Amino acid sequence: MNSSPWTIEHRCTQCGAPINLGETDRFFVCPFCRVQMCLTTTDYFRYYLPAPDTAVPGIFYMPYWRIKGMAFSCDGDYEVRQSLLDATHRASDHPFFPESLGLRPQTLKLRFATAETGADFVKPSMAFDAAFSEIQEGLPLYTRADQPTSPFYRTFIGEKASLVYAPFYIRKDVVFDAILDEPLRSTRLAGDFSLSRETVDRAVKVLPALCPDCGADLEGGRESIGFFCTNCNSCWYLTGDKLERIPFFIMPGTNGDSAHLPFWCIKARFQGIVLESFADLVKLANLPRVIKKEWESRPLFFWVPAFKVNAGLLLRISRTVTINQPRNTAEAGASPALPYPITFPVHEAAESIKVIIATLMTMKKKLWPILKDVSIFPVESRLAYIPLKRQGHDLIHSPLQLSVSVNSLKYGEHL
Repeated sequence: MNSSPWTIEHRCTQCGAPINLGETDRFFVCPFCRVQMCLTTTDYFRYYLPAPDTAVPGIFYMPYWRIKGMAFSCDGDYEVRQSLLDATHRASDHPFFPESLGLRPQTLKLRFATAETGADFVKPSMAFDAAFSEIQEGLPLYTRADQPTSPFYRTFIGEKASLVYAPFYIRKDVVFDAILDEPLRSTRLAGDFSLSRETVDRAVKVLPALCPDCGADLEGGRESIGFFCTNCNSCWYLTGDKLERIPFFIMPGTNGDSAHLPFWCIKARFQGIVLESFADLVKLANLPRVIKKEWESRPLFFWVPAFKVNAGLLLRISRTVTINQPRNTAEAGASPALPYPITFPVHEAAESIKVIIATLMTMKKKLWPILKDVSIFPVESRLAYIPLKRQGHDLIHSPLQLSVSVNSLKYGEHL
């Protein structure tokens, strides 16, 4: 498991020029024709490790699931453990092939797998959930001797799936690694061994990075899944194979040298726990506040960063802003100054709510055992920009008691 960046070889759909992309790049400008484009797909991205030009005939490509994201565990010692999960796992039940691709995706350049590739791709025979379960079984558990050996709750938040195909060939019933041109093992295949081929027909879709309303250039970072149009003051979210306009608001804030960080403001319905109003949150977290009557009818929103940071910081920021419950008020006609790229999807933000609740609970011995039975149903989400003032190497919002280091944002760009 590692988090080294991948390099994808691609060609500009406008001029055909070669472009090197990072695995998480969703927005890029062709260095030759200067056209701005967005990358998307209807389900998940597919890549392949190309065989050498000197490779022998008969090469086929075996599928591997790529799993990347943050793993959270509410363990028996009443601590929330976080870790970065970055792994590949064989997407078939054939033991003749390696279980993982190891470091190859980091050391070799990949390409997008499409029908136009003309390669012989093998159809996955192991579902993503099965591969993910096997990877999870290998994760360490942190428990005390007097606590249950299994965690109260575990979840995974991140880019749940992509497929990577690796080249192999068979000679005299022995499987060979097409990249190294070496046999995998001396064991010979059974006479009835066969592989089911597939046609990769879900091609990568390239969209022009233009505002669908006014046609102006959209603004974003390389890993952006959300974009801002400064011409018509609109925000666009990359979903499926299209750009969808989403509502947003900008909190009033500081003047001068400030940057706007994006947050998902999510309202949810719960089963298994009473958590509907701000008053319920005050009780759950045992906040040192006298509950006001109007808090009992004030809707509760969970504030989750719409930008990638490490798992521990994601929980800290979400907890801090959620406890403070900023009002959903906006500056009239305002546009965000120096808007930070939107890189964390709203559905993943919603998946983190249960872990955020776990960190807020004060009566953990009583409440953590019911976490697995709590169901969460998001009913409303909006994008909110919070202005933070730069002070040294940190971004600060004093009223919210929020501080984010610039270095942590830079680190998050590679998650």
